[in-house]
Amino acid sequence: MSADGPPLRGRQAEALRNDDRILAAALDVFSEDVGAPMSAVARRAGVGQASLYRRYPRKETLLARVCEHGMTQMGAAAAAARDDDDPGAALGRFLHWLVESGTLRLSGLLGSFAPPAHLFTLAHEVNGAVQALVDRAAGAGRLRPGVTGADLTLIASQIGALHVGDAPRTRELRRRYLALALEGLALARADPLPGPAPGASEL
Repeated sequence: MSADGPPLRGRQAEALRNDDRILAAALDVFSEDVGAPMSAVARRAGVGQASLYRRYPRKETLLARVCEHGMTQMGAAAAAARDDDDPGAALGRFLHWLVESGTLRLSGLLGSFAPPAHLFTLAHEVNGAVQALVDRAAGAGRLRPGVTGADLTLIASQIGALHVGDAPRTRELRRRYLALALEGLALARADPLPGPAPGASEL
């Protein structure tokens, strides 16, 4: 049920379900091969090509929507974590979500099309929401000095890129190394980190 109105019914509900399948399939397909054709997305989503092209007439339009959808999810997850009473635990839960959600795969798509202006605005808002989590955890003494949201993005990206060919074992290893990373991030009295955090161009 939508928080802003009554539940969708009939064709509206089916269209929404189809769109969710298309966006999930597009992220899977294009993160594996950004040069893949739209027909590969239709096959993965289980929808007809005509339905796909009615919704997204150009590949660039679909790529932009996939990125918008993923960044919106990331911003919502960061905002939800910010409401947690324990800043350190909230940051840890957000990082677990970030690693397991698959949204970090968006980084491989962003250079493949000309992003519309609103994506830059959305990216700035999401970065701000993540940085707010970092600042809150640091202010509570739960995070070592010098850590930034950009640091967390790169750490989560490295862990999320781990694959061993077996889904349950992959999840287990990702959780193992995220636990180790969180232990290191929590050393509030550690020596200063070497060098500055990565900038936007490096990310």
